[in-house]
Amino acid sequence: MFLSYPSPRLLLAQWLVFLALRIAVGEPSAGELWIVGGVAAWWPLQEWTAHRWLLHLRPRVIRGRRFDPLFARAHRSHHRAPWDLGRVFLPLRVLVPLMPVHAATWWFATNDAGAALTGMLAFGGAALLYEWVHFLTHTSYAPRSAYFRAVRRGHRAHHFKSERFWFAFTAPWIDRCLGTAPDPRAVERSETARTLGVEEP
Repeated sequence: MFLSYPSPRLLLAQWLVFLALRIAVGEPSAGELWIVGGVAAWWPLQEWTAHRWLLHLRPRVIRGRRFDPLFARAHRSHHRAPWDLGRVFLPLRVLVPLMPVHAATWWFATNDAGAALTGMLAFGGAALLYEWVHFLTHTSYAPRSAYFRAVRRGHRAHHFKSERFWFAFTAPWIDRCLGTAPDPRAVERSETARTLGVEEP
């Protein structure tokens, strides 16, 4: 079911291309472990930051024009219908333009084909993992591991208790570090958890 949606299929295809290219380039260097470790450290922070400050961005009027980015509109749509699995994934209109930016960023950051491809594999793998975990959280799947139960508990509290907390996803501990993981029992239910406080035109 997961791969019946276009975004996961595209992310998986991209990851497999990166893997084939990385194998073709030759043996990875020991230094590339630093890249994988860096992505593992960076992903939770960028995930939290993007969710908190970009996906929850409210429309603004700048010089008489309404500024309301597609990614924020798509996220509000997801909050309005959290059980609609078609709204769970990164929209293709956001994902596709980011793919060449992603590849170019790694190339210019490393100036080495092997290192760049390792970075693309690590970051692309993290994105695919994010999509998979997010998908499962919005299904009836009953998690067995303590880790996944924590992910689901936090994310469902974000959707159904208060949109002001629980922005982390694949790494719930980042919410604790950044002060956005209160005890759900101590948080008043928000009336804007579904709308994010935005009246849609």
